[in-house]
Amino acid sequence: MISVANILYCGIAALVLWVGPGWLLAHGLGFSRSAALAFAPALGWAMQTAAALSVALVFGFSSPVILLATAALCVCAPLLHGLAGEEERRFPMETLALAAALALVPALAVLPKVGADGAIALASPIYDHAKIALIDEIARHGVVPPGNPVYGAGGTPGTVAYYYLWHFGAAQLAFLAGAKGWEADAAATWFSTFAALGLVAGLAFRFRPGVAAPLLALLAAAAGSLRPVAGAVFGPALHRVIEPATGLAGLLYQASWSPHHVASACSAVLAVLLMAGLRARATAAGAAALALVAAAGFESSLWVGGITVALAGGTAALVLAFRGPAEGRWRFLAAVAGAAIVAGALVAPLLIAQLQAVAARGGGAPVRIEPFAVLGPLVPEGLRMVLDVPAFWLVLLPVEFPAIALAGAAGLVLALRRQPEGTQGNHRLGPALGALAFVSLLAAGILVSTAGENNDLGWRAILPAVLVLSAFAGAALAAALAAAREGRRAALAAGLVLLALGLPDALALAGRNATGAPGVDGYVFAGDADLWRAVRHEVGKDVRIASNPGRLEKLTPWPINLSWALLSRRRSCFAGKEMALAFAPLTSEEREAASDLFARVFAGTGTRADVKKLRTVFGCGAVVVTAQDGAWHTDPFSTSPLYRLAQEEDERWRIYVATGGTGTR
Repeated sequence: MISVANILYCGIAALVLWVGPGWLLAHGLGFSRSAALAFAPALGWAMQTAAALSVALVFGFSSPVILLATAALCVCAPLLHGLAGEEERRFPMETLALAAALALVPALAVLPKVGADGAIALASPIYDHAKIALIDEIARHGVVPPGNPVYGAGGTPGTVAYYYLWHFGAAQLAFLAGAKGWEADAAATWFSTFAALGLVAGLAFRFRPGVAAPLLALLAAAAGSLRPVAGAVFGPALHRVIEPATGLAGLLYQASWSPHHVASACSAVLAVLLMAGLRARATAAGAAALALVAAAGFESSLWVGGITVALAGGTAALVLAFRGPAEGRWRFLAAVAGAAIVAGALVAPLLIAQLQAVAARGGGAPVRIEPFAVLGPLVPEGLRMVLDVPAFWLVLLPVEFPAIALAGAAGLVLALRRQPEGTQGNHRLGPALGALAFVSLLAAGILVSTAGENNDLGWRAILPAVLVLSAFAGAALAAALAAAREGRRAALAAGLVLLALGLPDALALAGRNATGAPGVDGYVFAGDADLWRAVRHEVGKDVRIASNPGRLEKLTPWPINLSWALLSRRRSCFAGKEMALAFAPLTSEEREAASDLFARVFAGTGTRADVKKLRTVFGCGAVVVTAQDGAWHTDPFSTSPLYRLAQEEDERWRIYVATGGTGTR
């Protein structure tokens, strides 16, 4: 199904492709040789993927393009000329070892778990990793922008309006390592988490040099919610006071579900770091680096790198511009404006595609202002809209982020009171990061996305703040540790208690990711690798396949055809309304109509007209019917002149291809 060896090969490719150039870039910025390693993964990933995608859009996706973009960054790294202004200090390498180990927690969520009976168990976050189909699409066809693996009218390649840079990065790993999309996704999930934790540790070290701050920052970043402890104390009464948990959660949880949003948040923090350097000395090379990092953020997440960065990053830029003497202010603003123009040009193809998709889907404005729902039914409904606003800051943030909410705020105050030790001219960095965090929290608290079924904007907008507050929390706890050695132990005790309160949730997350959730469909799914191997033998890579979008829907808490998404490495002519919601430019009525059509056909109640519509409207060049489908016993394809039977496995599957040879290899 997947190969552990291939995952390791992808991980090695990621380290070579992103950490190597990232270290040269970070060292070129002026970080010490050891401290540069903390920033290298996030910086290398952002700049290499953005550069490689820009080149691939012109010359195609290939090994020479990947290597050319990587080599160009390495050559240009010295042009940055010490922009960060760092002095030589030794960063504790054991911190990166801990970051690499903690990053395994989200990666485990992607891996299948084989039970003693041979059944496969999957962790819940695999639902969001159904976008692995996009990684396979890019790696298999070698074309960007990629075709749409979910839907293509009349069987055409279609276009993708999704922010796909992270998946493009994973496709680079699959392409170089000769791996499957599922294997590359697992490696890329690990790497993105490792990069985020390294960035947190590097920032903590910058504000509090030594061993303690980065190590404590990692523990704070890894801590989870207070809910398990509060639930054990208050029982069911907890949900009468506060709404149940949502996707607004800590770093390891969000990386388990959506590592591309985490990568985008890293780019947002890096952008502020680069702007702080530009404020000290504006250079063309620094502006170019800022443009690539900003582009990487947007191309990985509209919610984080687009809307949140426009608000929070813009505020941070103004703080940098108007804090301190006026000398160099207008040169800095010109450099930032130039970087914004270049970044806008880089993301223009994806931005235009997203705007066109929004217009095609309809449904009104994709974002509205609305307080995040915090308080439960114990509070009268009429008061909630008013009280939810302060409750977000005073209740929800301490509950969801006990380890970093208060300690991070304390660390920010310390950073505002004094210049970071051992740095040169970085007294503006703390306020700028504070502005980024505050506006990120503000956006999470009052903005709601309407484009999907969930409030993805609110859940993801908080991520830059999570990274920044984790770093500040590490610095604050390290300062409290130093004070404790002098007899002042209250602050340290309070910080460690808050940190400990978040550990049960983190351990529970690790357990769920490692063991998965055994389901009734797990045994059938275990045999589906053979099914899709047979399909690939009969069906060419450009052919769209019709399969039951609701098949094995109990593999996850929400229905989706994971068998196709994870194993097929082939395009679907309609992969279900859940996938179409993210990828296809269809209105809600069109999605429902398509969903009903495919449900009828694979339930065995479809008509000849329905089968014809699959062929002519959706361009289904092949069909897969399995024993789990109602159509297995009342098969509408067996009597259709539009399809012929290409292969049948007794009591398992039938593979049909379109007549006339259009569905064959």
